[in-house]
This record gives sequence, C-alpha cells and structure tokens, in this order.
Amino acid sequence: MVKVDRINISNEGLTKFFSPIEAQIMGVLWENNEMMTAEITKMTGIPLSSVAGTLDRLVKADFAQRRVENQGKRVRYVYSATTTADNAANAITTRILDSLVDTFGAVAIENFSKYKNDK
Repeated sequence: MVKVDRINISNEGLTKFFSPIEAQIMGVLWENNEMMTAEITKMTGIPLSSVAGTLDRLVKADFAQRRVENQGKRVRYVYSATTTADNAANAITTRILDSLVDTFGAVAIENFSKYKNDK
C-alpha cells in the first residue's frame, strides 16, 4: 500500500508505491472498470486467495471498492478502482512532496523549481 515509509524508489513502475500484487491488480482494475475476483485471477495469473486478500487491503486503503451483486442464491463481489490512475498518481505525488517538504523544507522547494527530467 502507498505508505511513505515503505516507498522504494529503486523499484520499477507502480511497485515503488504498491506491492507487486497490488500494482498488478490496480492496473487491471484501471483498465477494466468492474471485475470479479476470478476474472482478476485469470487476467493476472495471481492465485485466487492472494487476489482476494489483496483486494480486501486495497478496499480498506480506499484504492478499490467492492459492490455486492446478488444472483439468485449466490452473492458475488464486484470490484472497481475508486479513482483513475491519474488521480491516484496525483494523490501519491502529493503525499511524497508533502513528506519531502516536511523533512527538507526550503531545500526541497528550491529543487522542485529547478527540476528538469533529463530522461
């Protein structure tokens, strides 16, 4: 989950901020709107029990939401992202920038104004 104290900038992509399983699941949810656990398992290749547990954590962290769908006597859970990938990126970026400013103050702000992506 996106916790400032657990960010690992040496990781690739979303795994800087999410666990690898969380990143895969969020990617699938952002691409497909609403999905059931079994569909996520099929698309990612992640075991069903791992998907279910990770979805619970993502719901608690408010990155995903769960809707109950009753079909006769069956209950199905349908999951979706609570926000777009861009909005999530904005929230994550804001938390990181706030943390940098809290820690380094004016030096961080000065570096932001000079920042140029040379990649």
